[in-house]
Amino acid sequence: MIENPVYPGQAHRTRPLGRLLDALARWLAIVGGLILVAITLLSAYSIAMRTLFDAPLLGDVELVQMGCGIAVVSFLPLCQLRRGNVIVDAFTLKASANVRRFLDTLGCLLMAVCAMLLAWRSAVGTLDTYANGEESIIMGIPMWWSMTPFAPAFALLAVVALYTAWLDYLGEGEQP
Repeated sequence: MIENPVYPGQAHRTRPLGRLLDALARWLAIVGGLILVAITLLSAYSIAMRTLFDAPLLGDVELVQMGCGIAVVSFLPLCQLRRGNVIVDAFTLKASANVRRFLDTLGCLLMAVCAMLLAWRSAVGTLDTYANGEESIIMGIPMWWSMTPFAPAFALLAVVALYTAWLDYLGEGEQP
């Protein structure tokens, strides 16, 4: 049987859970990318209308802010899974592999804790915003609509960070 090779940054694909998390993270990143494309087109339309006809799209800034927030949080799980976060290793260059592995595991665990806290508080904030009926100023869009994707995306980030911590603990994570 021929197996697919595992390339650098792809150690997560060797396990069923890793493949599932990879699929979910990629799907979420694609959605985030499509949102960025949509807000780019929206901004271009608004700028063209403002320039050519002095008739900009009212509320375009609100839509861009909401879309950017959703897009950014959508990219985080894939970034963690693919080890795309910036790592400052100036102090660990000469450290042993075991020390680096321990620090990488600890970093992933801290990321998981932060993501869990953000997921929790995002859910609370979304429910609070829904209960208060808060709307955007110009377009009157309910604010909870744009906040709803945050909690699930942060929850996925937490699961991905725990998974990458487990890979690092086992020594299967990426070592620079």
